[in-house]
Amino acid sequence: MTQVCTWCAEPTDEPVSVAVEHVASGPGRVVYACPDCRRRHRLLPLDQHPADSWGEVRYETAEAEPR
Repeated sequence: MTQVCTWCAEPTDEPVSVAVEHVASGPGRVVYACPDCRRRHRLLPLDQHPADSWGEVRYETAEAEPR
């Protein structure tokens, strides 16, 4: 399924859902990123969001190195 990446506006055959855009009237929409933009912007895939997430864009954080 081809989708358009929200960040680079290019079509991608490998879309990654990264958020849900909510709107006041009508249904929201899923926000997609291409694999390159997902890595470049460190976007957290939607299926890895916490269970209580509202679906907003989230970013991967670097794990703290052990001391």
